[in-house]
Amino acid sequence: MKPLIWSVCTLMVLGGGVGTVGAAESMMDNEVTPTLGERLKDTVEGTLLKIDGESYWVKDTDGKEVKLHVDASTRRDKVMIGDKVKAYVEDSGHITTLQHDE
Repeated sequence: MKPLIWSVCTLMVLGGGVGTVGAAESMMDNEVTPTLGERLKDTVEGTLLKIDGESYWVKDTDGKEVKLHVDASTRRDKVMIGDKVKAYVEDSGHITTLQHDE
């Protein structure tokens, strides 16, 4: 009887861990989308050049380097230097949403 109980417990633990990993991976695959209000704001599109703390530098489509601000409130895709990005920006230069641009 004890081996059966241990087997069932082991399956429950391992099965629960697999479900947790699957959920985390699917959340990372989701891309952020701007709200309707954000779509009416200015955008900066270009190549991500540099990340320094809360400052992101983007080389826009005109070749101009633009310094933008992010913080905990910024919704963003996972991006790396060299990625093409689209940033929804407030007048102050704060990015509200940052997403991959294809």
